[in-house]
This record gives sequence, C-alpha cells and structure tokens, in this order.
Amino acid sequence: MGPRVEYAGEAQHTPAVSTRPYNGDAFLRTTLFCDAAHPEIGRVAETLRRTTERDSAVAVFGYVRDAIAYEVGNWQRTASETLRRGRGTCTNAANVMVALLRSLGIPAGYGVMTVNGREYFGPAIPRRLCNRASERSRHFYVCVWIDDRWVRCDPSDDAAISLASQHVNPQCTLIEWDGYDDALLRLDPAHIVEDLHPLADIDALMAKPMRTAMRLPVHIGNYFIGFLREHGQSLADAEDCQFRFEKWLARTHPVLFLAYRMLPASVG
Repeated sequence: MGPRVEYAGEAQHTPAVSTRPYNGDAFLRTTLFCDAAHPEIGRVAETLRRTTERDSAVAVFGYVRDAIAYEVGNWQRTASETLRRGRGTCTNAANVMVALLRSLGIPAGYGVMTVNGREYFGPAIPRRLCNRASERSRHFYVCVWIDDRWVRCDPSDDAAISLASQHVNPQCTLIEWDGYDDALLRLDPAHIVEDLHPLADIDALMAKPMRTAMRLPVHIGNYFIGFLREHGQSLADAEDCQFRFEKWLARTHPVLFLAYRMLPASVG
C-alpha cells in the first residue's frame, strides 16, 4: 500500500496509460532507494545472469517474487535493505527487481497505479482493515525494456501467499512471467483510477512516510497475511476467510483482537 494521493475533481476510472519510449541512462541509474550499485545487489544480480537479457529478466522476476515475502507497511527502505530483510511491500519488491535489472545493465523502471485502496486488495481482506486505507492509494510494479519495447510485470505476491489464497481472493492469483507479455496482478479494472508507466525514479514517493492512522491496521494486516500463509488452503471462500481469521486472532493474540474489534466495520 503506497502513500496517500489527493485528487482535484472527479476521478477518471479508465486507466490513463503513459507509454513513453526508452530514453537512455535514466532507466539504468542508481538512486537513493534504488541502490543498484550496492555490492549485495550486484552479487545477487550476477547469480541471476543468463545468456539473454530476456532470460536474465525472467530469472530476476522469479527470484524477487519469491525471495521477498509480501507484507504491508513501511516502504521507506532501499533495495539492498529489502533484499537483506527478505520481505517487503509491493513498492519494495518492485524496487528490488528494478535495482537487480539495472545492475545487470537491463533498462528497467516502475509502473505506478492509483487504486481504490479500500477495494483493490480483494474480497477476502477484512473490512475493518481495508476501511482504514485511503480511497486513493498507489500500487507499484515493474517495467522492463526488452526487444525495443516496455514489458510490464508485477513481483508483489510471492508464490506461497498466492497459492495459499488465490482460491478465495482472485487478486492474489499466482503471477508467472515469460518476458514476452505483460504479467500484472489480477486487479479489478474498476478499482484502478490511473496507470502511469514507465517512471525512471520513484524516490520521492518512497520517501513519504506511512500515515500514523495506518499503523494499527498494517500491524494486524501482517498477522492476517501470516494467517493466510498458514491456513489459506483450508478456507472455503472469502466469508469463511474473514470469520476464521477473527477466531484465530482472538485465540492467538487476544489483546490485538480487542484492538482490531475497535476498528470500524464500515465506512462513514
């Protein structure tokens, strides 16, 4: 979940897509957050180098998708810091992938979607958590320059969380990428307000802190993600998911459950 975005006027519900051509060094550059020149980024990147740029990019995608376990929360971390932690937000995963690709000399940038933050996570996410999100949030993915065109992919959701929950939450469907076609999360188009790509630098966005009001929902949200990893495959549907999560939270973290129950179940 990204920083809050404010809009003047009526939101455009048809994605406005930018398809700028590759314009040189901007998409190979090291930045404060995309620290592609960091030694650890370089070391990992070299283990993923393949014969062609496409094969290298696909290897990087697969590595990042599963090596960076999905979580919600603080995105204010460099690519090398996220790599060390082994977990991160959609922003962090995209940033690691871009840094690894740039380290290999493959031009890469970011896609930035403005989304309905209360809906785009999917139907299985408890309303008490989603309702605390901004109506307009940002979701990040990756753009890779291959064969004179931009190809888009999204390494946000690791295979473990996808395979455990995709049957109750379509937005978590496992994403595979072949390096030829776009491979993005299965978001409901109605929840996408704007889709801009490619951007060479998102440091200014990554520098913005998470809103204080989101700290408790984010903390509980990561327990929910842990619950999905452990119990997701046994869930019948989205309603069963939310019901069983509340029972699990009450049993395993009773104090946190009381805090969770104080969050509003509806907006307004």
